[in-house]
Amino acid sequence: MASRDFTDPVEGFLGVYGRRKDELLGPDKLSAPPVFEGERRFIEFADRDYDVDRHWAFRIKPEECALIVVDLQEDFVNPSNPMCVPEAYRQIPRVKKLIEACRSVGVPVIYTAHNIASDCCADFYEFWEPIAAGAIKEGTAGADVYHEIYPRTGDRVIRVKHAYDSFAGTDLDYVLRDRDVKTVIICGTLTNFCCESTARTAYFLNYHVVFGSDVNASDNALAHEATIRTMRRGFARVLDHQTIIDILANGDRLHDEARRERQTKRAGAAVARGDLAAGRA
Repeated sequence: MASRDFTDPVEGFLGVYGRRKDELLGPDKLSAPPVFEGERRFIEFADRDYDVDRHWAFRIKPEECALIVVDLQEDFVNPSNPMCVPEAYRQIPRVKKLIEACRSVGVPVIYTAHNIASDCCADFYEFWEPIAAGAIKEGTAGADVYHEIYPRTGDRVIRVKHAYDSFAGTDLDYVLRDRDVKTVIICGTLTNFCCESTARTAYFLNYHVVFGSDVNASDNALAHEATIRTMRRGFARVLDHQTIIDILANGDRLHDEARRERQTKRAGAAVARGDLAAGRA
């Protein structure tokens, strides 16, 4: 199935679901003024909402954070290996900078390394031919953390990871809770597989999630962007690596500004509703 053009969110929606314009619900059936009236406006509203940052959601506090470096391994990063993600390779300097910044303010750095063996492969051999051929095989050099960001002595590495999700069947949750971590910062590859799966489970386990927009890499721009938009709308604060570094070093002014702006908008909306109610009376 070919990728669709989502320049027009309504046309994109109709194409994906195989619907006609006359099937969209009108304002008489679907309405939530002043946000939208009718399904066309609903689709446009939802499309815009995926691009709204929720920086008001929680404050990033260095003493409560941990950086999770997801699956930046030789087989996924090294250009000479069969499952290399070129963008992950290019992002290594940014990841290194983020790792160093976290260490400088006492934020623990935790690595994960996805590895597969014949007795714990699930359907990976069916979906990924390079894995069936030996990529990220348990105990091999290709399954180890990429050499340019190799863990320091004492860093925790989650090596018993046999699924996309860094929490599934691992001790990651125990490690985080033992350190009183409340916020996880996620970088790595692939954005839309292991990184997204890890972020979702972290959210489900009641961690705050910070998702790096330019330190998570995939092999497809559309897939990456879909994850970023989903994270932004309902799972995480999405920030570039430099902004994360600045917040860790200088405080979360972005959160403070977003909270003030949101409170001002809510107050204005409350006044508008009161005026509307008075007019109807």
